[in-house]
Amino acid sequence: MFPDYGHRRIAVASPDDIATARRIAAERADGVLPVDEAARLDRLVTMVADHALGRPDGTILIARMRNGAGVECLAYDRDPATAALPPSLPDGVLPTLDAVLESVRGEADRFHVHATPGIGLALLARVLRPGAGDAPPADALAQAGAVTVERSGGEAARGGPFIDHWFVSCAPARGGDGPCGIALMVDGDTAADAGPAEPPVRTDAGSGAEDGKGQDGPTQTPTAQSPTMMTPAVVRQMEAVVAATVPGLPAPVVVNAIRRDLKGRPELGLSHDRTLTRIGRSAVAVLRFDAGAVDYTALGTLAGAVVRRQEITALGARWAMIGFNPLAPASVHLRWAPGEHVVLYTGGCARLPALFIHRDLHGVEPTLAALVLLRDGAVSDDDHTVLVLRNCADGVPANAV
Repeated sequence: MFPDYGHRRIAVASPDDIATARRIAAERADGVLPVDEAARLDRLVTMVADHALGRPDGTILIARMRNGAGVECLAYDRDPATAALPPSLPDGVLPTLDAVLESVRGEADRFHVHATPGIGLALLARVLRPGAGDAPPADALAQAGAVTVERSGGEAARGGPFIDHWFVSCAPARGGDGPCGIALMVDGDTAADAGPAEPPVRTDAGSGAEDGKGQDGPTQTPTAQSPTMMTPAVVRQMEAVVAATVPGLPAPVVVNAIRRDLKGRPELGLSHDRTLTRIGRSAVAVLRFDAGAVDYTALGTLAGAVVRRQEITALGARWAMIGFNPLAPASVHLRWAPGEHVVLYTGGCARLPALFIHRDLHGVEPTLAALVLLRDGAVSDDDHTVLVLRNCADGVPANAV
């Protein structure tokens, strides 16, 4: 089942697609927004979809917000006629847009737009519950935004449940330590993703990422009878372990805490003969951060980087996965400063940190930045998750309008 925090993606090619978008928006609003706000969301989605219908590759994405504050509607196109947006006025007033987008802005509680001349337009619009907010707390170390979409054909094409996942949490100062945060990203494979059933087991070194989520090391190709390698229950348990770890615990230790926990939970259906190998191909990344540095561990094909104004420092991964290499995984420790970003993304995307600079996303709201990266950086039809973290230890979130 596709999770509510995931973005349902609708390519708007006909009026029927507008009706589909409205239906999905109503489903996401159910139990989240009261009647008046749900009606406002319907008007907003209708206008956004109508705007997308007249543009090349017009696409909208709809999801419930992770914090339960409301429902967000994202949209992008690939219109070569896109021109630069007029600059904001000195007092911070937003630029004047065309009539449809002005109407969308009038219905939204939060509205951001980004244009890349000759490439396309991207926008974010949110409808919030009365009294709810979407801005990071005043003392937050990082502002997070993510876009999560499933491959074409959904579960039928995937052959199993959707198991990409992301999670970000911040903790207040404790003892002599300052505040800190932690992020988790999972890029999970099901048995159907694993390809041919022969040979049953491969343990030769040097296999590439195309053989599985692990890099440069052992991979196991399941037999046709193998169950799902990763399940939603396993993902939820991984998040629970990460959320419960002591603030400041190094990222490699968090990964090993996940391993120890999953070993002791036979109800999750993991292998008793070869512990955890059923989820061995799935990739995971853990990022610890404070106001001045990030501590990162990734196993598999998850990629990322610290992105500065004109500089990229990669956050590397190593072979091994939750199901392989029982030793503590390697970690990368890098400095980051207020206004700098971390970009993390699952397989099927490429060059996202460089695109972040080329698209001038430094001051863009992180969810909208993730949308632009997805639009321009996806290189294969796959489940995709793009997570953007902005260091706002100076108290200044991105695009806070």
